[in-house]
Parts: sequence; structure tokens; C-alpha cells
Amino acid sequence: MATQLTKNFTLEEMSHSNTAKARNMKNEPNIEQTDNLFRLCNRLLQPLREAYGEAFIISSGYRSPEVNKAVGGVPTSQHMKGQAADVSVKDPRKLLAALLRSGLDFDQAILYQDGRNNFLHMSYNSGHNRKQVLYSKGTKP
Repeated sequence: MATQLTKNFTLEEMSHSNTAKARNMKNEPNIEQTDNLFRLCNRLLQPLREAYGEAFIISSGYRSPEVNKAVGGVPTSQHMKGQAADVSVKDPRKLLAALLRSGLDFDQAILYQDGRNNFLHMSYNSGHNRKQVLYSKGTKP
């Protein structure tokens, strides 16, 4: 039975990891991380999905420290706190524009559109959001 965080996002979706499954690694958020995922979904992802009008594919949400290391994540990744998600859509640049138009509060939005990656990383840090927009190496602003 799925644990709904919002109308369109579940805890299982937000903590799924193909890498964890393939390597038999544990990837289960604790209570604090689950609370952060709840806030991320309720205050950012769900309202943005409704404004955008199209479904999102969460390619990476919560990551345990072991999973984060296995996928090459930075040691300070907000994924490990349950504060970030990588969202795949047909055109992540269009999603970034929708985020900026929406006026929603967010910490970081990092566009990955470099020929190898095609997604938008978004984070929400309750009370400490910077509204920082960044572009990955190889991605044109």
C-alpha cells in the first residue's frame, strides 16, 4: 500500500532508487527525512505539477548516504535530507520557466540539459530557501 504524501506523489516514489535495488542497498528515509519529503512535495512539487499541468517523473528523491555515494552525489546533497528531487519531463527548461513564473518558494533549481542528462533538480529547505537557479556544467543558461 502506497503512502501518499500529496495527491500525485508517494513516499515510495520519492525514495525509490534503481541503484539501491540493483546493489541491494537500504534506502529508507527516517522520520525527519520523511517530514522533509512531505514538505518538498506539498510546498513545491505538487503545486508546481498543478501549475505545469503535466505529470512529473521523479528520477531521484531521497538517497541514503550509501546510495548517494554510489550514484556520485556530492557529500552535502540535499537528497540525503529528503529536501531534493530530480524531475524528468520532456522539456526541463520549460519546467524551470514554470517554476520561476509560479512564485513558489524553493531553495535550488539546477537545470541538467547537457546531452547526457535531461532533468531539473529542485530542492526545498523549510525557512532557508535561497531561490537559487543554477545550470550544470555543459548546460547553457
